[in-house]
Amino acid sequence: MSLRFRLLLVVATTFAVVVVGCVYAAHVSTQRELRAETDRFLLQRAHEPGIASGFRDHRPPPGGTGVTGNQPPGNAPQLAEPDAIVQLLDANGSVVRSIADQPAIPVDTVDKGIAAHGGAPRFRTVTISGTQHRVLTVSTSGGGAAQIARSIADTNKVLSTLDVRLLLIALAGTAVAAALAWLIARRIVRPVEQLTLAAEQIAETQQLEHHIEVARHDELGRLAASFNTMLAALGSSRAQQRRLVMDASHELRTPLTALRTNIELLQRAGTLDEAQRVELVDAAQVELAELGELVSELVDLATDERAEEPVQQVDVGDLMERVVERERRRSGRSITLSRDTATVVNVRVSAIDRAVHNLLDNARKFSPADTPLEVDVHGGVIEVRDRGVGVAPDDRALVFDRFYRAAAARSQPGSGLGLAIVRQIAELHGGTVELLERDGGGTIARLTLPTPADVPSTSA
Repeated sequence: MSLRFRLLLVVATTFAVVVVGCVYAAHVSTQRELRAETDRFLLQRAHEPGIASGFRDHRPPPGGTGVTGNQPPGNAPQLAEPDAIVQLLDANGSVVRSIADQPAIPVDTVDKGIAAHGGAPRFRTVTISGTQHRVLTVSTSGGGAAQIARSIADTNKVLSTLDVRLLLIALAGTAVAAALAWLIARRIVRPVEQLTLAAEQIAETQQLEHHIEVARHDELGRLAASFNTMLAALGSSRAQQRRLVMDASHELRTPLTALRTNIELLQRAGTLDEAQRVELVDAAQVELAELGELVSELVDLATDERAEEPVQQVDVGDLMERVVERERRRSGRSITLSRDTATVVNVRVSAIDRAVHNLLDNARKFSPADTPLEVDVHGGVIEVRDRGVGVAPDDRALVFDRFYRAAAARSQPGSGLGLAIVRQIAELHGGTVELLERDGGGTIARLTLPTPADVPSTSA
């Protein structure tokens, strides 16, 4: 079922329910008003002298049946006009007077109770000779009770006619509402259909540079703008992926070529002396190590599994103590650590460990072996300092790009991915990384992590 048809169905159903409710309310209101009008008529008729006085001054003759015609004995007034049925009851609930040639009104125990003891007037609806009547039973001043009944057939006919008209109006209104709902749904759904067609076209053609024109400022306009943003992100990601593949193929070509050359030379081992063979094997091992490191960092950079690591609260100083102690054992270099008061940060521990390892490894490669490396921690800022050759100002921003290597570093081993991984980790944590010139020579690599005090509070 399409979205347009669902909107039509919801609107039409809602309107139909509302109209049916209004029709029912109109029916009930009209019925009550007509019944109240009939009840007022019966009350008015009950106060006429011939009925209100009952049979106090106009008792039937001795030996009579107690039931007379419309003309009362002597000069007694008439019971009622022909538009109502009237009968009088004595204290025992027996009919003592009624209108001739008119049907009798049913008398039940409640009516007999009113005739015997009085009480509040009673209205009810009964069927007399196949026709519905509204009946009033009221006590009379001389004892007993009077019953007045009026046919409500005309009232029921008016209600039936009104119901038919209201039903026709409801059907016509629902039809009009459905037509308007169809037009409104078509207008509302059209941008969604355009967005759907654009998404299907992009999925079919894989042309991520295609964007949707945004001419609205409502929720659909925001959806289209978000869709364009997503397309731009996907396009950028695919471009970066292609560039990574191209750069990786270029970088892999160098160690593979060197390995192929060494293997071809080793194939002619009969013409080489022992020293030459050892040199070739050592060179091949170096190239294999560099190739393995390059592949490992490529996988690490492309998959970015660090984002799946849970965030933990740690003291950044304690974390650096563990990292520095391990790097001392692995590299054999002198590494000093200075830290200030405890600072708690929310980080992915292994990711920050890897970032600082890469910074220390970079500092170790490009600084003299007899100079110590320094790690300084203050707040959420981690600085790795060395006394190496430094980085030219023009290269400081570029060294964080994948495979970029400054001119002074091209003769050194490395893949050119270490600092790119550091920047990726910093951005994952909402932090920054930069290279600064150090007074007296060397480089300061500064990794800045946000602390809880740097994060704006969302509480009221």
